[in-house]
Amino acid sequence: MIPRVRAPELPQNYSWLNTEKPLSLKQFKGRVVILDFWTYCCINCLHILPNLKYLEQKYKDSLTVIGVHSAKFDNEKETENIRQAILRYDIEHPVLVDNNFRVWEEYAVRAWPTLIIIDPEGYVIGQISGEGNRDTLDELIQKLIQQHQDKGTINFQELSLTLEKQRQPLITPLAFPGKVLATPTGLFIADSGHHRLIMSSFDGEILHLIGTGKSGLTDGAFNEAQFFAPQGMAYDAENQILYVADTENHTLRRVDLKRQVVETIAGTGEQSRNIHPHGGAGLETALNSPWDLVKVGNTLFMHCLGVEYAENFLWVADTYNHKIKLVSPSTGNCQTVLGDGTAGLQDGQGKNTRFFEPSGLSILSSHLYIADTNNHAIRRVDLNTLEVTTLEFLGLCVPDVCIPPNL
Repeated sequence: MIPRVRAPELPQNYSWLNTEKPLSLKQFKGRVVILDFWTYCCINCLHILPNLKYLEQKYKDSLTVIGVHSAKFDNEKETENIRQAILRYDIEHPVLVDNNFRVWEEYAVRAWPTLIIIDPEGYVIGQISGEGNRDTLDELIQKLIQQHQDKGTINFQELSLTLEKQRQPLITPLAFPGKVLATPTGLFIADSGHHRLIMSSFDGEILHLIGTGKSGLTDGAFNEAQFFAPQGMAYDAENQILYVADTENHTLRRVDLKRQVVETIAGTGEQSRNIHPHGGAGLETALNSPWDLVKVGNTLFMHCLGVEYAENFLWVADTYNHKIKLVSPSTGNCQTVLGDGTAGLQDGQGKNTRFFEPSGLSILSSHLYIADTNNHAIRRVDLNTLEVTTLEFLGLCVPDVCIPPNL
């Protein structure tokens, strides 16, 4: 018989958020507990938050989720920065600030994100790393609840917490705006935390509010449409159309200012789980957190692709597929032009290159410039040849990086 392992107790003398006082596992006897080891710079950690929220709501009388924030970088160790991340991502469970990876080491964690499952009697019964495990967790939680209900060791009682957003409600006009775009027509703001777009004059007069302010994926009129943490934008002045990287919906949206409607032109609404498919019909091609996009005309480099365009088109940073895609705004047709989908730093041509979470794009003349975030690099693409090179900046120091132990 395999011996059961008692879950190590959580430290009481560390900082806790989303709760008035430190919590202990003893308090949760009779409940299923999930410890979520995360850090707020890790997109994979952020991707599982909706899954955890779903499970918390479904099993609110028998499941407790506790975030254990084990920081990767020095600035992520600051409690106030973690609190702001909790507000930005609407985290509604307690969060322990894991100083110096103490809890991480006690639970033998090796990667972000990692979920530790603890049964109602306080024993560790499982560990899951990575994304895409909601159904597995759902099934496991149901089994645990049934088993311990049969044993009489379950405690059905909803948990009451004092959340950070109750202490500091987000009543500001903007909430964590992610991007801003200045055009001759006006100023476009991705009001990411409010899940909407704002068009204003350069003096701050609001011209349009686009989106209800609640997260969702809904097309329609400006007052009906929904976004989920929109980021990058590009503007077609001739046709008065704004294109939007709707990041957490994993889609591209078209905002028609003449008709005052929002439409989805690419992405399925589901996060891409397969790095290999390189393109297809826009609404049938899954994306993975597109973060930025730029619009260009049809006069450059088309001979390299063997495709002729009679319109403008969009370069899109398909960030967590580690690719740069080309999207036709009229048809939504989507194809990978740069990156093979594997995270890495590899120069070369076209799809024989590698990026690591590219998140910012800019075009000047015949070159595309890419902020290749997790490579800490700027990449340059010659649009006549699709040749990718990494720029070297002399005189700049590389910032210190905190590498977790045993990784």
